[in-house]
Amino acid sequence: MRIAILCSAHGFGHLARQLGVAEALLARGAAVQVWTAAPPEVVHDYLPGLEVVPATLDVGIVQSDSLTEDLPATARVLAERTAEDAIDGLADRLRGRYDAAIVDIAPAALEACRRAGLPAVAAGNFDWAWTYRHYPLLAPWAARLAAWQAPHHALQMRPGPDLTGFAGTTEVGVVGRYRPPRRPDGVRGSDKAVLVSFGGFGLHALDALLPRIPGVIWLLAAPMTPLDRPDCRFVTGISYPALVGAADAVLTKPGYGIFAETALAGTGVVFVRRPGFPEAASLEAAMLDRGDVAVRSLTAPAVAEALDALWSGPARAPIANVGAARVATLVADLVT
Repeated sequence: MRIAILCSAHGFGHLARQLGVAEALLARGAAVQVWTAAPPEVVHDYLPGLEVVPATLDVGIVQSDSLTEDLPATARVLAERTAEDAIDGLADRLRGRYDAAIVDIAPAALEACRRAGLPAVAAGNFDWAWTYRHYPLLAPWAARLAAWQAPHHALQMRPGPDLTGFAGTTEVGVVGRYRPPRRPDGVRGSDKAVLVSFGGFGLHALDALLPRIPGVIWLLAAPMTPLDRPDCRFVTGISYPALVGAADAVLTKPGYGIFAETALAGTGVVFVRRPGFPEAASLEAAMLDRGDVAVRSLTAPAVAEALDALWSGPARAPIANVGAARVATLVADLVT
């Protein structure tokens, strides 16, 4: 069974959950390759040796940081990356190499699979046609992307808005990756370790956002960059999900990857809102429902207040790690 995972590099949440799926497929004896524009080291942090095919498959929303979208730039890049010759070129690269593909959740890649005669399922917690309808500047693209999605079955991850316009959908719940917790060296047992997680886009003025709190150590790891502060540690040599599980809290924005990994690990979250991103509302509601805390403003005192509120509440239990295996089973059924 030869499986291609064609994955958006719009942030790393799409890739993170598909690495959990890749691990489940490998356990079933499948040969798996991941197509992505994300750095290979992000893949190999979790699955060393997994073959990565460099490929830009998606536009998503162009961003200057994790909270700020650039819609004019998005429209310009869409015109380049959804051209007919680009899709035909991707179809030529895929043709005859695989038994099936999982596409998260790039519409152009779905269309390339169709042209290549490669059975494909979409997998995600939202779809780009639905997202683009929320922005007048991008709305004209929604119909084209929806037509590329329409022939395919979709696997609905949660939380998220209902996937729209597919041939059918199957619920698969929360899909993520997990490693047993591993606390970094040099962080005392009496310290509160807070993982700062804003993905590949990072966050402007991050230093000013992190309060200096006695006994709190801020952890950062790739793809984020170090901060030159005595209360910050840049961590290497520990798989990111293991770091998520070892943290006493995660400071982040509403993104699917970190939502799933904190759910699987049972780690509490404080998050800054992303009001410009339509899919964020579903994630924020789910985070608040499980006891996570929203930061009331982009200030250090507000972050300190949110952490105090989180640590004053009850601890949470990890959820069962079954979503990735469910996706792997459904894809195997597609091949057989």
